[in-house]
Amino acid sequence: MLSLALSYPLSMASSIKVAPAPWKLKGRSWIFLVSALSSTSSFPAGWSSAYQADALSSGGEFIGGLGLIQIVSYAESPVGPYDELIYVPGRWKYSDGTKAFRITQIYVSTEESTLNGRKNWNIPKQIANFDIKTGSDGTTDISVTQPNASSPFFKASIKSIPILSSISVPSNTSILGSYYKLMQPPLPAGENPEDVATHQWASLIPTLSGSTTFRKLVPGLDGKVGDGAGFPAIVPWSFGFGMENVTLGFGIPTAYDTV
Repeated sequence: MLSLALSYPLSMASSIKVAPAPWKLKGRSWIFLVSALSSTSSFPAGWSSAYQADALSSGGEFIGGLGLIQIVSYAESPVGPYDELIYVPGRWKYSDGTKAFRITQIYVSTEESTLNGRKNWNIPKQIANFDIKTGSDGTTDISVTQPNASSPFFKASIKSIPILSSISVPSNTSILGSYYKLMQPPLPAGENPEDVATHQWASLIPTLSGSTTFRKLVPGLDGKVGDGAGFPAIVPWSFGFGMENVTLGFGIPTAYDTV
């Protein structure tokens, strides 16, 4: 692979704030694993937006393995507070032997996060409306809806687990080393000003650190978390992780012309 610095035009056709990498963000996060896909499995419906599917399935060899769903509510970021929903189907293998995860479906609540996530790291972000509410019993209800839609395409409740959720453990993904690596392909432009195209591959290892507790996920759409269109109609492992006061780091990526 040829390692380069990512470069983009300085002029933008919109007034959306541009915030180059690196980023440091703070908030709270929930992570739930998804049962492994095999290397010959078809991706579930809703694994990617239609206009980005060709790009996000290209390059490298899908080798499957565990996937994940992550929800993040950022209180601080270089572009202000925002919410985020992520689907990762598994890992890919590349010509030099590198193995890395790939985000294929991701929604955020602001256009600033969308533009910069795409521009900085090839993260295929799209806008959605988030409703995240935490009740007095510790249950967090999450609903995500397409703009101008009335029904959510993602819905779930995250609940406390007796005794286990009272145990808080310091955690840091840096102990996973390169296992947590992302490799994201170049993206096509979408219909909105924030849906910018990119032209090189981008690789980075995000970092998460914070206080982790165990949580239970209850799907909210006929026993699934997604509707099979905007998000995969899958059932993640019910036992997952909640991170409070989490700090996330998205550094300057390594860029590649080809993989």
